[in-house]
Amino acid sequence: MPVSHDTAVELVRDLLELQRVMKRVTKTDAGQRRLNPTAIALLYYLDSNGPRRATVMASDTGLGPSGLSRQLAVLEGEGHVERTPDPDDGRAALVAITERGREQVRRVLEEDAQRLAGRLENWDEEQARASRGAINEITTVFLDSLGVERTTSCRGPGTPRGAGPATAGRATPDHRQHEEDTER
Repeated sequence: MPVSHDTAVELVRDLLELQRVMKRVTKTDAGQRRLNPTAIALLYYLDSNGPRRATVMASDTGLGPSGLSRQLAVLEGEGHVERTPDPDDGRAALVAITERGREQVRRVLEEDAQRLAGRLENWDEEQARASRGAINEITTVFLDSLGVERTTSCRGPGTPRGAGPATAGRATPDHRQHEEDTER
Protein backbone atom coordinates (compact mmCIF):
# COMPACT_ATOMS: atom_id res chain seq x y z
CA MET A 1 0.00 0.00 0.00
CA PRO A 2 1.59 3.33 -1.02
CA VAL A 3 2.14 6.15 1.44
CA SER A 4 -0.92 8.39 1.70
CA HIS A 5 -0.75 12.07 0.85
CA ASP A 6 -1.52 13.03 4.46
CA THR A 7 1.31 10.84 5.77
CA ALA A 8 3.70 12.28 3.17
CA VAL A 9 2.76 15.81 4.26
CA GLU A 10 3.37 14.94 7.92
CA LEU A 11 6.70 13.31 7.06
CA VAL A 12 7.80 16.46 5.23
CA ARG A 13 6.81 18.51 8.27
CA ASP A 14 8.69 16.14 10.58
CA LEU A 15 11.82 16.31 8.41
CA LEU A 16 11.68 20.11 8.22
CA GLU A 17 11.32 20.25 12.01
CA LEU A 18 14.27 17.88 12.44
CA GLN A 19 16.35 20.04 10.10
CA ARG A 20 15.42 23.21 12.01
CA VAL A 21 16.15 21.64 15.39
CA MET A 22 19.46 20.15 14.19
CA LYS A 23 20.59 23.61 13.08
CA ARG A 24 19.77 24.98 16.53
CA VAL A 25 21.42 22.07 18.35
CA THR A 26 24.51 22.35 16.17
CA LYS A 27 24.73 26.08 16.77
CA THR A 28 24.08 25.76 20.51
CA ASP A 29 26.43 22.84 21.04
CA ALA A 30 29.24 24.10 18.85
CA GLY A 31 30.81 25.94 21.77
CA GLN A 32 34.05 27.63 20.86
CA ARG A 33 34.62 25.90 17.51
CA ARG A 34 36.58 27.93 15.04
CA LEU A 35 34.94 26.20 12.08
CA ASN A 36 31.28 26.45 11.12
CA PRO A 37 29.08 23.37 10.56
CA THR A 38 29.48 23.59 6.77
CA ALA A 39 33.27 23.55 7.05
CA ILE A 40 33.10 20.58 9.43
CA ALA A 41 30.78 18.77 7.00
CA LEU A 42 33.27 19.36 4.16
CA LEU A 43 36.10 17.92 6.25
CA TYR A 44 33.95 14.91 7.10
CA TYR A 45 33.13 14.50 3.39
CA LEU A 46 36.82 14.60 2.39
CA ASP A 47 37.80 12.26 5.22
CA SER A 48 35.18 9.76 4.02
CA ASN A 49 35.79 10.10 0.27
CA GLY A 50 39.40 11.06 -0.28
CA PRO A 51 40.70 13.86 -2.51
CA ARG A 52 38.16 15.43 -4.85
CA ARG A 53 37.97 18.18 -7.42
CA ALA A 54 36.06 21.19 -6.18
CA THR A 55 33.48 20.72 -8.94
CA VAL A 56 32.77 17.18 -7.73
CA MET A 57 32.58 18.41 -4.14
CA ALA A 58 30.08 21.11 -5.13
CA SER A 59 27.92 18.55 -6.90
CA ASP A 60 28.09 16.01 -4.06
CA THR A 61 27.47 18.50 -1.26
CA GLY A 62 24.99 20.83 -2.93
CA LEU A 63 27.11 23.90 -2.24
CA GLY A 64 27.40 26.55 -4.90
CA PRO A 65 30.82 27.28 -6.38
CA SER A 66 31.30 30.59 -4.55
CA GLY A 67 30.16 29.21 -1.19
CA LEU A 68 32.39 26.16 -1.58
CA SER A 69 35.31 28.37 -2.60
CA ARG A 70 34.92 30.50 0.55
CA GLN A 71 34.70 27.42 2.78
CA LEU A 72 37.76 25.82 1.16
CA ALA A 73 39.75 29.05 1.52
CA VAL A 74 39.07 29.01 5.27
CA LEU A 75 39.92 25.32 5.57
CA GLU A 76 43.11 25.76 3.56
CA GLY A 77 44.08 28.79 5.66
CA GLU A 78 43.62 26.74 8.84
CA GLY A 79 45.74 23.91 7.41
CA HIS A 80 42.84 21.43 7.30
CA VAL A 81 42.93 20.86 3.53
CA GLU A 82 45.49 21.16 0.77
CA ARG A 83 45.29 21.36 -2.98
CA THR A 84 47.41 19.11 -5.15
CA PRO A 85 47.61 18.70 -8.91
CA ASP A 86 45.12 16.20 -10.33
CA PRO A 87 47.21 13.33 -11.76
CA ASP A 88 44.55 12.77 -14.45
CA ASP A 89 44.46 16.43 -15.53
CA GLY A 90 47.38 18.71 -14.71
CA ARG A 91 45.20 21.79 -15.23
CA ALA A 92 42.91 20.80 -12.35
CA ALA A 93 43.54 20.47 -8.62
CA LEU A 94 42.36 17.97 -6.04
CA VAL A 95 41.32 19.05 -2.57
CA ALA A 96 42.55 16.67 0.12
CA ILE A 97 42.14 16.60 3.88
CA THR A 98 45.36 16.96 5.88
CA GLU A 99 46.25 15.12 9.07
CA ARG A 100 45.30 18.29 10.95
CA GLY A 101 41.89 18.16 9.23
CA ARG A 102 41.48 14.49 10.14
CA GLU A 103 42.25 15.30 13.75
CA GLN A 104 39.63 18.07 13.65
CA VAL A 105 37.05 15.59 12.32
CA ARG A 106 37.90 13.07 15.04
CA ARG A 107 37.67 15.73 17.74
CA VAL A 108 34.34 17.13 16.51
CA LEU A 109 32.81 13.66 16.09
CA GLU A 110 33.88 12.73 19.63
CA GLU A 111 32.54 15.99 21.10
CA ASP A 112 29.26 15.68 19.18
CA ALA A 113 28.86 12.02 20.17
CA GLN A 114 29.30 12.93 23.84
CA ARG A 115 26.74 15.75 23.57
CA LEU A 116 24.30 13.54 21.69
CA ALA A 117 24.64 10.79 24.28
CA GLY A 118 23.83 13.39 26.94
CA ARG A 119 20.72 14.53 25.07
CA LEU A 120 19.63 10.90 24.67
CA GLU A 121 20.34 9.92 28.27
CA ASN A 122 16.85 8.44 28.68
CA TRP A 123 17.19 6.21 25.62
CA ASP A 124 18.54 2.69 25.56
CA GLU A 125 20.83 1.19 22.92
CA GLU A 126 17.92 -0.40 21.03
CA GLN A 127 16.12 2.94 20.64
CA ALA A 128 19.30 4.58 19.35
CA ARG A 129 20.00 1.78 16.87
CA ALA A 130 16.37 1.76 15.66
CA SER A 131 16.48 5.53 15.09
CA ARG A 132 19.77 5.25 13.26
CA GLY A 133 18.28 2.52 11.08
CA ALA A 134 15.24 4.65 10.24
CA ILE A 135 17.40 7.68 9.41
CA ASN A 136 19.65 5.57 7.18
CA GLU A 137 16.66 3.95 5.51
CA ILE A 138 15.01 7.24 4.55
CA THR A 139 18.37 8.65 3.46
CA THR A 140 18.89 5.64 1.20
CA VAL A 141 15.40 6.00 -0.29
CA PHE A 142 16.09 9.67 -1.07
CA LEU A 143 19.51 8.91 -2.54
CA ASP A 144 18.09 6.08 -4.65
CA SER A 145 15.37 8.39 -5.97
CA LEU A 146 18.07 10.87 -7.00
CA GLY A 147 20.32 8.18 -8.48
CA VAL A 148 23.08 9.28 -6.12
CA GLU A 149 25.27 7.23 -3.82
CA ARG A 150 26.26 8.10 -0.29
CA THR A 151 29.18 10.45 0.05
CA THR A 152 30.02 9.75 3.68
CA SER A 153 31.15 6.86 5.81
CA CYS A 154 27.47 6.13 6.49
CA ARG A 155 27.73 3.86 3.45
CA GLY A 156 28.21 1.10 5.97
CA PRO A 157 31.25 -0.97 6.85
CA GLY A 158 32.54 -3.01 3.96
CA THR A 159 30.41 -1.19 1.38
CA PRO A 160 32.86 -0.07 -1.29
CA ARG A 161 32.39 3.30 -2.92
CA GLY A 162 30.70 2.73 -6.21
CA ALA A 163 28.78 -0.32 -4.96
CA GLY A 164 25.71 1.68 -5.89
CA PRO A 165 23.02 3.46 -3.97
CA ALA A 166 20.69 0.48 -3.86
CA THR A 167 22.60 -1.23 -1.05
CA ALA A 168 24.64 1.61 0.41
CA GLY A 169 24.17 2.11 4.11
CA ARG A 170 21.43 -0.46 4.54
CA ALA A 171 21.51 -2.03 7.95
CA THR A 172 22.07 -5.70 7.23
CA PRO A 173 22.73 -8.19 10.00
CA ASP A 174 26.34 -8.51 8.83
CA HIS A 175 26.82 -4.72 9.04
CA ARG A 176 25.32 -4.57 12.53
CA GLN A 177 27.56 -7.41 13.71
CA HIS A 178 30.62 -5.71 12.20
CA GLU A 179 29.65 -2.42 13.88
CA GLU A 180 29.25 -4.17 17.22
CA ASP A 181 32.60 -5.90 16.83
CA THR A 182 34.43 -2.68 15.92
CA GLU A 183 32.85 -0.76 18.82
CA ARG A 184 34.37 -3.13 21.39
